[in-house]
Amino acid sequence: MRQILTSAMIIAALGALVVNSTFALFTDQEIIAGNTVATGELALTLNHTAGKPYDIQNAYPGFEDGWEYMDIFNSGLMPFEGYVSFEKTGGSTDLYNALKMEMEEAGGDSVCNTNDFGENPIYNGFVKDFAPQTLVSHLWQHANEEDASGSPADNIRAGWTMRVCQKLSIDSEAGNEIMGESVTFSEIVDAMQDND
Repeated sequence: MRQILTSAMIIAALGALVVNSTFALFTDQEIIAGNTVATGELALTLNHTAGKPYDIQNAYPGFEDGWEYMDIFNSGLMPFEGYVSFEKTGGSTDLYNALKMEMEEAGGDSVCNTNDFGENPIYNGFVKDFAPQTLVSHLWQHANEEDASGSPADNIRAGWTMRVCQKLSIDSEAGNEIMGESVTFSEIVDAMQDND
């Protein structure tokens, strides 16, 4: 019985080899090697006039500073949108609430308030009411696409600068509540990647 069982197993094994060898298929292989993925760098550099940060003394209701600016420079490798926010960091809330800011894009000649082409208003009102992360990059010549075909055309390309002009003032309607007070605040500039 044992010999019969052993013989049956040998026959089954040989049968399996014959079946497997009967159905062999042709094969071929090619390889695309060395695939690499690397990410770009998003970076902004903020340059500004000598009058910034603001250091205004002896101001009064109706006070108005001259035009200052900040340059949002794309020092990275990827296009981005530029956003600005303000944040009170200390001092008098009454005085902060009386601060006003006029903001515009510098335009084609990169000089503030010369009324040339491209000077687009960004904001004119109280600093306290300025919406956090307001988009300030609008000029078509800064768009990612050379011909401004992007929608919206709001990118600052790598190696390009966006000049934002600013004029700070104190509300002429403010009263004695701001007398002898001081306030500090930050201007926050954010770069957010945008490839459209």
